[in-house]
Amino acid sequence: MNRSEIRSYIQEHGVAGFYDGLNKLLEGVDLPNGAKIKLAPRDFSIRELWEGMVGPIRETFDNPMWYREAGGALDPTGFPTATEKLISTIVIQQYNQYPGIADELVPETYEPKTLTERIPGFTFPETPKVILPAEPYPTLGFADKFAAFEQAIHNKKEGMEVAVTEEAVRLDQTNQILRLAGDYGKSVRIERERRTVRAVLGVGLDTGTAQNGVFFPSGTDTAMYRASENNLRTDATPIFNHPGKTADSKLEDYTDLQEVLTVHARNITDDRQQTGGRPIMWNPDTLLAPVSLATTAANILQATGIVYMANLGTSTAPEIRHNAPNPLLNVFRGQMPMPFVSPYVDEVSATVWVLFDRRSAFVRIQIFPFQVFRSPTGYAWNRDILVSVRVREWSRIVGLDFRYALRSNGA
Repeated sequence: MNRSEIRSYIQEHGVAGFYDGLNKLLEGVDLPNGAKIKLAPRDFSIRELWEGMVGPIRETFDNPMWYREAGGALDPTGFPTATEKLISTIVIQQYNQYPGIADELVPETYEPKTLTERIPGFTFPETPKVILPAEPYPTLGFADKFAAFEQAIHNKKEGMEVAVTEEAVRLDQTNQILRLAGDYGKSVRIERERRTVRAVLGVGLDTGTAQNGVFFPSGTDTAMYRASENNLRTDATPIFNHPGKTADSKLEDYTDLQEVLTVHARNITDDRQQTGGRPIMWNPDTLLAPVSLATTAANILQATGIVYMANLGTSTAPEIRHNAPNPLLNVFRGQMPMPFVSPYVDEVSATVWVLFDRRSAFVRIQIFPFQVFRSPTGYAWNRDILVSVRVREWSRIVGLDFRYALRSNGA
């Protein structure tokens, strides 16, 4: 739309009517004849919006009196709102179009009311306690078993600002502004993706590979995966090796998942405090691996059959092959774990892999969802900013219970 069309539309329908029409054009309008009109943000010009809604450049930017007449505030004709719509539309589009696995790795979201809340409960509720005659019954409270998240979420708000300056309007830098805004939306999604993958690996910091910053039982920063808890497998602590396999923790075939399941069944118990821990009914539904192991993970979990070789074949004993269904189909009751790969796993290690229950091991603590909104205070006089749009998101992944995730370092 050019400035004349914008001005005529506003004169006929008002600023609110123009904004409503702009929304419909950007989201798509169904015409009576069945056709659909949908415009992209780049089909509009920020300079044309300014001159159509505020006034010509020579009567505004080039006229010092305009600033005095405006009283230090932007002319209330809807230009900031219309510009925000263009920017927010492309930011959200780029955010949603970037492919990612964050919400599939950790689908559960918890929205706290304060930054110091506790998430009660672990594998097993608190057991009944001994009560002496005439003594009061103890009350089960949050202090018995809980996970904290304050340290994980503290000072981790992330965001950026898209500023539309007088120069951008005068020189009509619409494409540059919208491209920058789209890149902002993409970058927020990428950071959220990377944080999620690293948290599933037990790495809560943005740099390094240290096991911290994810799991806070009783408020203490604790490694999510520990050899002492039997949910971290390395060459040094294989715990169990499948018959005929080398003592390692590599991901090579279905027997490696059998090793992990055996380790979990034999060594990891619930956290009841009386009568001792008991085995856990574990239903791991997700396998996270590096891109380096993409084909290996896919072959293991999506193979319909397994070929067993009775011997390697000699002149007196020929090679004998037996075809059988993939034994994991029965182990997982027909629902194989979903394999996911990410380059952010390779960033930590090219051999590490994690088998876990996505709904029981982790949760996303979310303070601010992904948001795009405009500053209500008008432009910044000292920087010639006409419109300022903020993009932000505040969330972190925290561990709920190490017993529902088992990491293998693959070496």
